Amino acid sequence: MREMILQALKSKLLGDVNSHIANIEVMMTNPVGVGDHPTIVDTIDKELSALEHANGKLNNLVRFFERTKEDPQVTENKKGK
Repeated sequence: MREMILQALKSKLLGDVNSHIANIEVMMTNPVGVGDHPTIVDTIDKELSALEHANGKLNNLVRFFERTKEDPQVTENKKGK
């Protein structure tokens, strides 16, 4: 169950990251399509902030919650059962 939740979170966050990257790429290659935004730079800056937030969450999820097969905590949990 734990692994399923981790995979779901990773998929969601990776999708968010890719979505923000795609938005920024579209704005930078076709700024005409961003006509309803007052300044393209401010709009891209906001999208970069959202990208940074999603990427940070993904990195923290992997760093603090994803366990490797060699993780001693996993071995200790098995011994304690």
